[in-house]
Amino acid sequence: MTKLFFIFFLLTCSLIAQEIGILSGKVVDAKSGEALPGVNIILKGTYYGAATDVNGNFVINNISVGSYNVDVSLIGYKTFQYTETRIEANKTTRLDVKLEETVLTLEQDVVVIGAKPLMDVEDTQSKTTISREEIDKLIVENVQNIVSQQAGVIVTNSNELHIRGGRTYENAFMLDGVSVQDPISGTGFGLQLSASSIQEVEVITGGYNAEYGQATSGVVNVRTREGGDDYSGTLTFKTDNLGNSDSYHVFNTNVLEANLSGPEPITTYLLPSLGLQIPGILTFFTSFYSGITDGITQGYYKPTASQLISSTFHGTTFAPRTENGWFWLLKLNYSYSPTLKFNYSFNQSVNISQNTQSLQSNLEYVEPSPGYQYTFQNILDSAATFTHNNIYNTIGVTQTLNSRTFYEAKFNYFYTTLRGDANGLYYDEYTEPEDIVNFPIQYYNINGDTIGVIPGDGFWDVGNTYNWHDHYVEEFSFRADLTSFFDEMNKFKAGINMQFQEMQVVDIYKPWVGDLGLNNDIYNVYPALGALYAQDNINFGGMILNFGLRLDYWFPGSYVDDAVQDTNVVTIPDEIRQDYIENTYEWFNGSRYKARLSPRLGVSHPVSDNQTLFFSYGHFSKWPKPQFVYAKLNPASAQSSFQKFGNPNLDPETTVAYELGLKTQFTPDDVLTVTAYYKDIYDYVSTRAVKITSSRLSAESFITYVNTDYARSRGLEVEFKKRIGRWFNGQASFVYAIVTGKSSSEEEGVLIARGDLDDSIREEFLSWDRPVTVALSLNFYASPGTFGIGENILDDWNLYLRGFFQSGKRYTPAVFTGTVEPDGRKEYEYVLGERFTQIGEDWFYIDINFEKYFEVSNFNFSLFIEVNNVFDTQNSTILNPVTGKAYEYGDDVPSSWNDPRYPDLQAPITPYPFNPARYLTTRNMKFGITFSF
Repeated sequence: MTKLFFIFFLLTCSLIAQEIGILSGKVVDAKSGEALPGVNIILKGTYYGAATDVNGNFVINNISVGSYNVDVSLIGYKTFQYTETRIEANKTTRLDVKLEETVLTLEQDVVVIGAKPLMDVEDTQSKTTISREEIDKLIVENVQNIVSQQAGVIVTNSNELHIRGGRTYENAFMLDGVSVQDPISGTGFGLQLSASSIQEVEVITGGYNAEYGQATSGVVNVRTREGGDDYSGTLTFKTDNLGNSDSYHVFNTNVLEANLSGPEPITTYLLPSLGLQIPGILTFFTSFYSGITDGITQGYYKPTASQLISSTFHGTTFAPRTENGWFWLLKLNYSYSPTLKFNYSFNQSVNISQNTQSLQSNLEYVEPSPGYQYTFQNILDSAATFTHNNIYNTIGVTQTLNSRTFYEAKFNYFYTTLRGDANGLYYDEYTEPEDIVNFPIQYYNINGDTIGVIPGDGFWDVGNTYNWHDHYVEEFSFRADLTSFFDEMNKFKAGINMQFQEMQVVDIYKPWVGDLGLNNDIYNVYPALGALYAQDNINFGGMILNFGLRLDYWFPGSYVDDAVQDTNVVTIPDEIRQDYIENTYEWFNGSRYKARLSPRLGVSHPVSDNQTLFFSYGHFSKWPKPQFVYAKLNPASAQSSFQKFGNPNLDPETTVAYELGLKTQFTPDDVLTVTAYYKDIYDYVSTRAVKITSSRLSAESFITYVNTDYARSRGLEVEFKKRIGRWFNGQASFVYAIVTGKSSSEEEGVLIARGDLDDSIREEFLSWDRPVTVALSLNFYASPGTFGIGENILDDWNLYLRGFFQSGKRYTPAVFTGTVEPDGRKEYEYVLGERFTQIGEDWFYIDINFEKYFEVSNFNFSLFIEVNNVFDTQNSTILNPVTGKAYEYGDDVPSSWNDPRYPDLQAPITPYPFNPARYLTTRNMKFGITFSF
């Protein structure tokens, strides 16, 4: 027995010995050939590593068999990353490296030799990076489309993106590291970008570092393209209208994109030819995008307004269709020397449409909808038209101070304005909408003694929309970041961000009443906000520790400070006045401000040679939306029955998030990531009715904003990536997530005060909770010569397919009460206490993009076809609470709905539930051509 055990032990040791190998080599200077001592060689995601000796040699012993990504780095030199480096049993793998000098610091110049790694094993956050090459294959038009396809992102309606259970406005949207959000519109986005102008998109859904702030759900960081040493350009046109415009699968869509880049010709060619040599290199990149469509009803209804009119951007010139998007960009990069670079960027986006999702912060409560103005279907020329104009300028400088330290500074100007009006009308031109009896007249009780006339059909026949809205935000900001490497294993970063804003809002409800409507809110304010942060990234020979601290500050401005001191503002109780003084700090000039500290921690730890465990913990906060603070602090504002007053003492909405994940790299081409997260969200803003005793107002009731709501979000994300050479890339993701909380909207206090909603003290599912999401994307590329025959005819094409499944929308069920009305209609009522407990019909669709490439001399072009919803699946967006799916004729409906089988006979009449926007898009095919050089 002892002998057998001894033999077994020897065999085991032998087998173990056979499963390890050695990596050795020499590192020299590429120019001089001299040996480089102190160079770090790290097998990423493991504890394996070494440093070169005085002769530039290194040896790493006892490495488990497998493929690794090897980083070779030394301050003052470019970092070389060798991917798929194979370690074989009982063999020594040789890796000799010639490092190239650079004046830039680490991570600024990384040379990848081999295929791009499918994951960064040292990342301590949930981050997806979508490159320009990947974007070219997707069926996307803008940043929102790209973000919506990432794991952890829920899409409810056309402009609503929820990252890991958060509300739409909780995300940070950054352009080249600078925020370009409209803080008033409530959409979470501001400046729009075309996909062709993007170099890279980072979507961080959890564990983001201290450098990112004013986001409690996720961060979207877009890096725009730059000009290169050679001239290049593309021109793309696509359309879905090839002549059959009456088809419900044709949205009358035209998209034109163009870009041009390269060295700036005057300083590069003209001036040198005249004997004037400008030091450095100046390059440019310019882009243009135009996207116009009549697809607001997703193809289910064809009539549109005869002409949209923008009251703030050139009238009808840029509004030929129902939805019109325009974008242009100019970016200049000037490298004065290898250590000093300047850049300037100008961006402008304009969107003109009748989509009510353009504005999600309204004076009066508006029922959430996909954005189509159904009740104005017969007079769309009188419906609301929204013009959103965004302008962004930035000047930046990057300077390397020494081989270990560099800084980046940006001076920015951002201006955003949104006008929502009745297709170009000023508020004093509005008339009240009316539903009048039209031919053919519909009668009822025709066999009785008294014949009645149904007083309308629920659609407005004359008049205008209920709101006139105009706001602008003008912001000057400064951002600076200093990065220093104490050594190759320790990266320190600190920065400051300052934003100085002017905001003006004019919001008028029912403008035809009096001088400024039945209700209005008008304010002009000058808030200031910003942050200081510091973070450190330390590599302990394989384990990564990433920790940081962020301080956010906010000056509400003199508008709030004066209102707190003004006793005529009776909607600020004495208790809130006192709390505001106690909870704020006084600056030198007497202005008051609030501040919030947010710690961040991330750890990445290899648990085996091909597995990495990562964990993150952090506090994330976002200052309240402007209307929550400033609304109606001016005592001259008009009053209505359920007006909402701002609260100057609101705290930031805060999320405490935990994340734990495991990354497994089976091979360099097979990666599995499993992530679990939990988010505790508190100090959500909600509305609450309060009474204020005043001799002037006789104890009237007011509705104000308070930090009383909360929510919890938890989920599990599984993502698998597969690559086979150049010809196949695939990705599959599965997400199970639950979001619960006190309320789905800050407006629910208003609904309770109006009696439209029962108050509840328990935690409920939130309206955007979609428990299961499954996505599968496959990309096939046939390079020239793939099939051995028909070269450049049967090959050189790309096929992209994406399948998507998601749990249906949540809804409150309506059940049969047992009562049948005399006309035969069954009575259905909403179930009290069952709000959002049911899940509607699931969503499912498949998209396809096929592109064939051609080359003639040095001129390239391609033909492509994009197909959305290939199988024309009907996915419900407006649910019938009786059936859990979109209404179709013959379905029973709640008693409050107008059933076409049993029409309402008394005013006010609501339309039959045939809203054409009750489904997602029908099948839509776009054909296009791209020219490039």
